[in-house]
Amino acid sequence: MIGEYFRPNTVEEALLLLTEKGKIRKPLGGGTSLSRQVSQHFDVVDLQNVGLDRIEERGQNLVAGATLRFDMLLAHPGVHPEIKRAIRIDASENSRNMATLGGWLVNSDGRSLTTTALLAMDANLTWEPEAVQIRLGDWLPLRSQNQPGVLITEVAWTMGATLVFEYVARSPKDRPIMIVAMAQWGSGRTRVALGGFGDAPIIAVDGIGADGVDVASRSACLDAGDQWASAEYRSEVAAKLAVRCAARMDAIRGSGA
Repeated sequence: MIGEYFRPNTVEEALLLLTEKGKIRKPLGGGTSLSRQVSQHFDVVDLQNVGLDRIEERGQNLVAGATLRFDMLLAHPGVHPEIKRAIRIDASENSRNMATLGGWLVNSDGRSLTTTALLAMDANLTWEPEAVQIRLGDWLPLRSQNQPGVLITEVAWTMGATLVFEYVARSPKDRPIMIVAMAQWGSGRTRVALGGFGDAPIIAVDGIGADGVDVASRSACLDAGDQWASAEYRSEVAAKLAVRCAARMDAIRGSGA
């Protein structure tokens, strides 16, 4: 249950409110998930005025503020087309007008295409206070434990990587039960992230080249069974989707796109 409501005008003011001793306060971005939390009494700190809804290019990286809405990500020309495709599949038009990037990463589970794609892209998070930086892949398994700060302020990922993803769902409107996202850099570095199950997507491959991505993806799903699909099914599907991703990657690189 929501108690007091605060709307600070700077990140510094927000941090003071969020770190005040003896108070339970949570940051409010788009409100798509926070408004559904009714089991605990807490105050909210509305972040809409603190300036975290910007997106900019810094060198080879695209840096998005944590309160940037999905519809603003879709409108930015520097956002990879596959990330935009993931957002459109993950979130309805109404949700895209409300959901924020930081809030989505905090609350999404392993069946999120957007989170899986950003994991493949080796996205990096900045937490305040103290501007602690942590890779998305290092943070996702620890979300339910101690956080590196009280507020995500930025999410950054490289613009120099090629990204593709494939997924399977029980129906066109259902959530994915298997996702394979592959990112590849000019150096040959290849990352494969798997989603569609569990609390968060996982990394199956992070190395040079795409050889063996099918075997690695199959092996990473050996314990991926749940009420939606068996581990055996996911293992086989993951291998096939990884091969598709590798073929798409080769085609893109062969065309020079």
